[in-house]
Amino acid sequence: MVKNSNKYRSKDLGLVIRGVILSFLITNSFAQEAPSLKDTIKLDVNHIFNQPYDYIMDLEDEAFENIDLNKLRKLTDIHIRKAKLEANPLEMVNGYYYRTITEVPEIAINYSDSIILATKYSNHPEHPTFGYILKAIIYYDKGDYQRALQNYIIAYNLAVEKKNFTDQLTSSMAIAAIRNLNGQPHAAADIYTRSLKLLQKEKDYKYSNYKDYIMLMHNLSLAHLRLSQLDSARYYLTMGIGKAISENDSLEYRDLILVGAQLDYYENNFQKAKDSLIKYTDELEGNSKAVKFYYLGKIAQNTGNDALAITYFQQIDSIVERTKRPFDKVKDVYQQLILHYGLQGNQQREIESIEKLIYYDSLITSEHRGVIEQATVAYDIPYLKFQKRKVEEELKAKSIWIVILGVVAGVGVLMAPYFYIRARTTKLKVKRMLDGTSPLKTFSKEVGTHPESVPKEIRNELLLKLDAFEKSDLYLKKDLDMAQLALEMDTNTSYLSTIINHYKGMSFPKYIKDLKISIAIERLSKDPELLKFNYQGLAETFGFKTGESFSKAFYSRTGIYPSKLLKELKNRENARHL
Repeated sequence: MVKNSNKYRSKDLGLVIRGVILSFLITNSFAQEAPSLKDTIKLDVNHIFNQPYDYIMDLEDEAFENIDLNKLRKLTDIHIRKAKLEANPLEMVNGYYYRTITEVPEIAINYSDSIILATKYSNHPEHPTFGYILKAIIYYDKGDYQRALQNYIIAYNLAVEKKNFTDQLTSSMAIAAIRNLNGQPHAAADIYTRSLKLLQKEKDYKYSNYKDYIMLMHNLSLAHLRLSQLDSARYYLTMGIGKAISENDSLEYRDLILVGAQLDYYENNFQKAKDSLIKYTDELEGNSKAVKFYYLGKIAQNTGNDALAITYFQQIDSIVERTKRPFDKVKDVYQQLILHYGLQGNQQREIESIEKLIYYDSLITSEHRGVIEQATVAYDIPYLKFQKRKVEEELKAKSIWIVILGVVAGVGVLMAPYFYIRARTTKLKVKRMLDGTSPLKTFSKEVGTHPESVPKEIRNELLLKLDAFEKSDLYLKKDLDMAQLALEMDTNTSYLSTIINHYKGMSFPKYIKDLKISIAIERLSKDPELLKFNYQGLAETFGFKTGESFSKAFYSRTGIYPSKLLKELKNRENARHL
């Protein structure tokens, strides 16, 4: 907010979120037309109007703290009218701001639009970004992730343009959170990691940017948990818990402990997970509570208490029905309820659960599709173009080293007998690998039975689509995940995962990596120009994020490091020109 007519006082985003949540707890009467000022609240309008903005804002702060919402409305009306008459857009923002956090969502969105309009042409580093962030928060709290993502992306681009580090970090972390909730944990983890590196450039970032740091530790642990990278999840979780303890932050400590309970569940530490969940779950509301009930239900199932598990699943059903906000585990919940009611002979409840499963599965799939498409077009592609320009500049700067390497390669030709003797064993291994490799034809295995969970028609169609996929180069996309591929194949991740695991004999990540390495071997052996690339260049070419990840995947697929293959191929190429 503004302390005087030309100095902006930034608002704490945590206060914004708390205010938005508060506004949704107000009764419906709050949305009714407010009575006139003179009939409800005794304020000296003329006196207040002629006071400095600081004075008005102090009154607004006091009304907000006391949850005196009618008084707050009247004060903001005075504030906004004064700012309009004085053509002071930043003070208009301060008046509109309190309306966005005290009105019902539909009206609050209009006020956030007023903030955007008032600061549309502002040179201020925080505007109009601030209005888009407010608008995104409101949509996010409503569960409208597509519109929330749209506004966060606009805010992020504005923050980059205005070189506003804080708003870049806020927007990028929110984008990652939405993608994590919508089936893109790989993309989320990547954004969180980049955000952490950006944050680490700040001096004493763990203290000066504590809230951002603790949020990143929380979100990184969740993203890696969704990726089943339990060691990484535990690392970030431990860092976050330690920091929360040192800051005596009980709220963040609780949230991190609850993430730890989910991690304990996947590590089969059921009792420890149960103790943490029972201790804190009652403090939660809505979907946050439903997610924790899910893990309590699964723990009950794994420890033989099916009746208790069903009780938790029924509570989840009630929450989801009330909030209309499904989460990714809700499909499993309804599958368990369908099975339970079927065994009980309760056909009515069984049918209801089937209908809910179909409805929420469709809703989740549609929402995931929209988020993925929007994030790819508006966020990923611009970022990848930026990265491409950066890599091209780096390659250009290193061109002199390519010349030097060429000279060294020429000297190597003259010393070929020496290298031949030294590398004979490795060459034999590489030769067997090259002579025996049949890229794109080694991924299907013979199976005696077919998975019953996938209908025959869908199974056959997916196998045909996977065959076409293997013959394309779509798997070279760096950020391809199962959710994206499922969308491409007009199916769901459950069917796709089952088909890949059953017929390819491996997990989805390994399947994609093996396809990339197979085509890498084939193209490296056919295209001598690729031999000039370093590991990072090869990684970019074959869909890996880093040279290290390319090297590890290569070794996992072939049993040798790529340096051995590259050396052999270079020797063969040199020998060909003798």
